Amino acid sequence: MGAGKSVRYIVALLLFLLFAPPLFAQDSYADFEKGLQLTDSQKMKMKEIKKKYINDWRSTKQEAVRKRLELKELFRNQPGNTERIEKLQNEISDIERSRENLYNQYRGEVSRTLNNEQREKYNNFCTSERRRMMRPPGMRGYGR
Repeated sequence: MGAGKSVRYIVALLLFLLFAPPLFAQDSYADFEKGLQLTDSQKMKMKEIKKKYINDWRSTKQEAVRKRLELKELFRNQPGNTERIEKLQNEISDIERSRENLYNQYRGEVSRTLNNEQREKYNNFCTSERRRMMRPPGMRGYGR
């Protein structure tokens, strides 16, 4: 595979990863949000909150993907370059912490938009989704 094809493959992969969220998650959250029975005012506020965080969330995700690809190439082509490998691993950890902080800020703002009953449902949903996503891939799904 030539250098040009490699670059095109990496760019296509990055675009796919960035703009193709899992469909089951979209349906799951959309259904959940309908069940909250948000007022029009709450819906508007939620849209504003999402808009506020989405660009930062995407840019940190893009940066993490770039760093992981760079790290993978480094492992493959220069496995003895431990200083650069450690630096990239630390940068990826910093990005993940930043993403976690953004997520917590987002959740806090959303939570403040909801009434007590909605907030309890929202927090339970978020907790269960995080648990589900943290399970090993072989353990995801029904009956496992």
